[in-house]
Amino acid sequence: MINGYFSLVLHAHLPYVRHREAERLEEHWLFEAMTETYIPLIWALEKHQFRKALTISFSTPLMEMLTDSLMQRRFLHYIEKIQLLLEKESNREEQVYEELLLVNFYKDRLKKIKQTFLKYNQNLLQAYRELMEEEKIVCICSSATHAFLPYLQTQEGLKAQVVHGIKTFEKHFGKAPRGFWLPECAFTLGIDRVLFEEGIRYTFVDEQALKNASPGPTICSGKPIYSPNGIMLFPRNQKISNQVWSSIDGYPGDFDYREFYRDVAYDRDWEYIKHFMHSDGIRFDTGLKYHRVTGATEEKDFYHRVNALNKVKEHSDHFIETLKKELLFNEKKGNLPYLIMAPFDAELFGHWWFEGPDWLEEVLVRGTQEQFFFSPEEYVETHFQQIDTGYVSFSTWGRNGYGEVWLNEKNSWIYPKLHRIEKDLIHLISIYKWDGVIVERCLKQMVREWMLATSSDWPFIIDGETATKYAKNRIQEHLHRYEKLREVLVTQKITQELITAYEADYPFLDDIFLELLISRHDQYVISKYRLKESELAKRRVLILAWEYPPLVIGGLARHVYDLSRALSDNGCEVHVVTTTAEDAPEYEVTQGVHIHRVNGLEPHASEFYHWVGGLNIAFMDYVFELAKVIEFDVIHAHDWLVCVAAKAIKEHLEIPIVATIHATEYGRNGGIHTELQQEISHKEWELTYEASKVIVCSNYMKEQVKEVFQLPGEKIEVIPNGVDIEMVKSSKSDWKQCFGTEEDIYIFSIGRMVKEKGFQTIIDAAPLIIENYPNIKFIIAGKGPLLQDYRRQIVEKGLEKNVYFIGFIDDQLRNEMFHGCDICLFPSYYEPFGIVALEGMIAGKPTIVSETGGLSEIVTHEETGLTIYPNNIESLTAQVIRCIEEQELSKKISINGKRLAETNYSWDSISKTTMKVYEACLVRWNKQ
Repeated sequence: MINGYFSLVLHAHLPYVRHREAERLEEHWLFEAMTETYIPLIWALEKHQFRKALTISFSTPLMEMLTDSLMQRRFLHYIEKIQLLLEKESNREEQVYEELLLVNFYKDRLKKIKQTFLKYNQNLLQAYRELMEEEKIVCICSSATHAFLPYLQTQEGLKAQVVHGIKTFEKHFGKAPRGFWLPECAFTLGIDRVLFEEGIRYTFVDEQALKNASPGPTICSGKPIYSPNGIMLFPRNQKISNQVWSSIDGYPGDFDYREFYRDVAYDRDWEYIKHFMHSDGIRFDTGLKYHRVTGATEEKDFYHRVNALNKVKEHSDHFIETLKKELLFNEKKGNLPYLIMAPFDAELFGHWWFEGPDWLEEVLVRGTQEQFFFSPEEYVETHFQQIDTGYVSFSTWGRNGYGEVWLNEKNSWIYPKLHRIEKDLIHLISIYKWDGVIVERCLKQMVREWMLATSSDWPFIIDGETATKYAKNRIQEHLHRYEKLREVLVTQKITQELITAYEADYPFLDDIFLELLISRHDQYVISKYRLKESELAKRRVLILAWEYPPLVIGGLARHVYDLSRALSDNGCEVHVVTTTAEDAPEYEVTQGVHIHRVNGLEPHASEFYHWVGGLNIAFMDYVFELAKVIEFDVIHAHDWLVCVAAKAIKEHLEIPIVATIHATEYGRNGGIHTELQQEISHKEWELTYEASKVIVCSNYMKEQVKEVFQLPGEKIEVIPNGVDIEMVKSSKSDWKQCFGTEEDIYIFSIGRMVKEKGFQTIIDAAPLIIENYPNIKFIIAGKGPLLQDYRRQIVEKGLEKNVYFIGFIDDQLRNEMFHGCDICLFPSYYEPFGIVALEGMIAGKPTIVSETGGLSEIVTHEETGLTIYPNNIESLTAQVIRCIEEQELSKKISINGKRLAETNYSWDSISKTTMKVYEACLVRWNKQ
């Protein structure tokens, strides 16, 4: 048995080339590596029983791209497009036998590639994680964006690059790495301290780094050393690496191996190949290469797979024998087994050297049989007490061993810009980090832009003069985007739309840890500053509401949305705790309002009452945690659905409740008739009992609440609902084309599809009205339990061309319909207030409402609108026809209604009145 070790390390990395727009040629870098390297490597590792035979480092940009759903979809399309080209190739008239064999070879290979991709749910990291968990391989990480770490300007910047790389690895592999790949093997003192503090124990440097160390290894250069801060530095063995690396002297240059530079994309006429190329008329490699290296000649012979695999076997045997000779030659030179460390770019195997994964498989099989393959991790665990410590100077594995590839006359212009924004970023984070969520998102995106600009790939590409234009554009783009974000930050002009768009452009890293970029000095200054600032805190209002946009079930969501914004505008710090909604963030700040969306404990409960119970418990748990950092002054609870949470929070935080009752179970059902209705009514009473003040929207509701819940009148405040004039503004649209012509008469209604909204009366009255006006169109929007029943009735009554129940519509279409219709109609049987009537009035439309509840307080018959008797077909029919025929009356009520809505129902006025209720509660509460 040989007394020595060989360690094989692959570094898997590509720059972050994920773009929102399709057909970017650079994303093919990823697709080619997936097709030719990462998937074939999985095949090689799956076949055999290895134990930690190979160490693979995954860079953060690569991990983020491999798990990105957009890139996964595009890769699948990429594979399928090549398969289509292969079908065309197989039917080519000029086909020769050797080409046909290769076409069939590629067909089988592409089919297997696709199968492997789908087997792992389109996530190749899943495969490598399984291989790691089976202990076939060891996986480690690298820095956040593969930055050239010695050229960073600050300790904070260095720490941010290291920690984000580690955190991303933990997210994808489920454990912290012990090893770390230094981008470009670039090391300088100080980097090791950050690595050690973050739990890293080993990394890799170039051989000459240890040769020049002070003191160096006592016996030979094969032995690693500790850096001053305790990181084991493994040296790259240049002699062994060159045997593989060099396309001239190494194995990849053998004449039987596949020729990299000859691709079918350039061998075919443009008319033949154009449908598989870029739409701008640019040819690019397809991966279909039919020729072998052959020799130093332009004429290339056809590739023979069998011959190539024979050479793979020959070269793997040669490599193993070379290793054994080297180990035997050096085995007695030191007190430790001699170590040969061979790190490579992973993409060499498969992409640049097509047979590379096959060669790796053969080497791993032979090496594990010989029992001298040993991972760096095993070496650290076995020999950690026998390693010397030395000082290592700046070094890389690049040209001449230093940093000239990444800093020279071609690319030196990059660094003054990068250093300026790195220091600027640290300064801005120290000032703005605590200024709210939208500001924090802006700062995090600025960190992403800086990180993406610092990638070592860009100066490397510029030095090599390959994709130079792209590299320069990427640097300039991220610098420009940083400056734009900085401008809106310091001028306080950040918008949700801008930040969301920037995040979507480069969705790199789920989260950014801003605290990493705050210096200890800045932390001290900030703590002193914020002590003074806290003395000027705003009144903090906690709003509990079970629905909130974009989750809109009824009018409650709209009410809370408008009220919360107005309270914020008038100086309150408002936090709305509500239910999760599809595609809505869990936390955001919109127009000054902090919105917290919480998932209930039983999101799929079959009974609504049980769902509400789970939601309340989730609300309680969330607010108890939130209250550890925010001191709330008052709870504003909306309706019975949040009663349990409001009561518990009141007792836990010792702050008062203000309750808004939007409607009662008694009023909705004309009494209490079932056990469930009784339970809900009791919760409504309990909320009013626990509240210091109860807000209702109309005098009608005040009398109902007094009667049903036996409340004293002085506990109840009447504050009407409001209407947002800006929200109801609209531009002209063509929605009428979906239902008829511009000459038709359009009557618009909107509301929840429940009995109390009275839409049944419209269905029953429609035939009588259509008889007089065949061109009338009833457009009724909203969703709810009766929607399908109403639609069924329309079909049965033959009203499909005149009555449309269109379901849920967004705010924009709702506003367009309010403005485009001829009449607004709201025939409710029960309506505590009727915000939709105000929206019809503010839109300047003649509005017809039922004479019930709060509607009768808003609309004065024949002055600001028309009223009808609830559930009365004749009354509804008469007033609709009257509104059509008496144009002067319609004009009068439109003008008066609009004036009333604008004057008496502004949210600014309503929010100020609500704030007075808060203050009255707090005065009374503090006296108790």
